Amino acid sequence: MLHWLFGTPAGFVFLLVAGILVGLAIYALPVLLAWSLGSPYFLGITLLCLLLGWTVIGWIAALIWAMASGRDVAFDEEADDAVNADRHSHSQF
Repeated sequence: MLHWLFGTPAGFVFLLVAGILVGLAIYALPVLLAWSLGSPYFLGITLLCLLLGWTVIGWIAALIWAMASGRDVAFDEEADDAVNADRHSHSQF
C-alpha cells in the first residue's frame, strides 16, 4: 500500500489531490464556521477570508471574527428546548 502511495505516479496524484482538498477545507474554515454559527457578518468574513486569507494574519482575523460573531445558540437539543420553553412561558395568551 505505501509503495503504491509513494512510489507510483497515481499515488502521487492521489496525495496531491488529497492535500489540496485538505488545504482548501482549512482555508475555508472561517467561512464554514461563520455559516454554521449563523453569523450576521457572514459576507464580511467571507470577503476577508477570500481577499486576505492567504496571509496568515488575515486568516486568523477571519477565524477569530467568525468565532466571536456567531449567535449565542447552543448545539445541543436540551439548551434549545430550554430556550423554546422560556419563550413560550413569556407569551401572552
